[in-house]
Amino acid sequence: MKKIAVIGAGNVGKVLGLALSRQGYALVGTVTRRAETLHAAGELLQCPVYEEPHLASREAEIIFITTPDGIIAEVCQEIADNNGFLPGQVVVHCSGVHSSGILHAAREAGARVLSMHPLQTFPGTEAGLRGLPGTFFAVEGDPEAFPVAEKLVSALGGNVMSIPTEMKTLYHAAACIACNYLATLLDGALRLYQHMDVPGEQAMEALYPLISMTLENIKEVGPEKALTGPIARGDAATIQSHVAELGRSFPGLLPLYRTMGRETVRLALRKGTLDAERAEKIYQYLEGGFAENDGSLFHR
Repeated sequence: MKKIAVIGAGNVGKVLGLALSRQGYALVGTVTRRAETLHAAGELLQCPVYEEPHLASREAEIIFITTPDGIIAEVCQEIADNNGFLPGQVVVHCSGVHSSGILHAAREAGARVLSMHPLQTFPGTEAGLRGLPGTFFAVEGDPEAFPVAEKLVSALGGNVMSIPTEMKTLYHAAACIACNYLATLLDGALRLYQHMDVPGEQAMEALYPLISMTLENIKEVGPEKALTGPIARGDAATIQSHVAELGRSFPGLLPLYRTMGRETVRLALRKGTLDAERAEKIYQYLEGGFAENDGSLFHR
């Protein structure tokens, strides 16, 4: 099965279409309904561009529906209503949160369905192509279609990670924590540096060695053993001072600090470097306990 159609010419669709076409797959069509992107999509992907998805799907053996998550089921139903699916085709979506079940209209038309989510971020076409090698793809759906998924992922230079269909939302929540929330955490740190009049570029340059080494350590030994810092060593006084200063200078970040601190206490207890007595004291400060150094009382 070598003929593919990409329904939705956003970053993910363009990256997958380009990468697969470079590995010998025939891109028979893509779909975009935005007039300003019609010409650009055709130029980039070197294939026919359609405004109606069923016109592209009829020509393909493998159909990627790479529209925004909220309209995948709607587009799938539209294709089915226009007889755009054929028995034996494989229909794939790349949503992280939705299971293959939202492609039921394609399944009812005789196609086999899969979800194949790349555990990767796609900020742009070139960056997405560079990031594909080594990427894990979470795959679930019709067992008969798994050999197709394995060949697609292999062509993309990735790895297959099979997950239970009913666990798809939890899988995506984990990815969201690791990727999106990491960006939010680092933004919080950079905002504190900005509050100290340290330029953003210099702040990022200063923090990056710490961030990269932390990630390397986590990769090497896991989060538990890689954990360092005041909570891991039971330094309640430092946490107390953090809470007090954030409450004075940057109260908007205090809820985030408290939430992450509580989870870090649990991790430190598992690591074994934090005993129950010191953990309880740290919890009191994180939960809005009395900050003795300045007499302030902070609430969640």
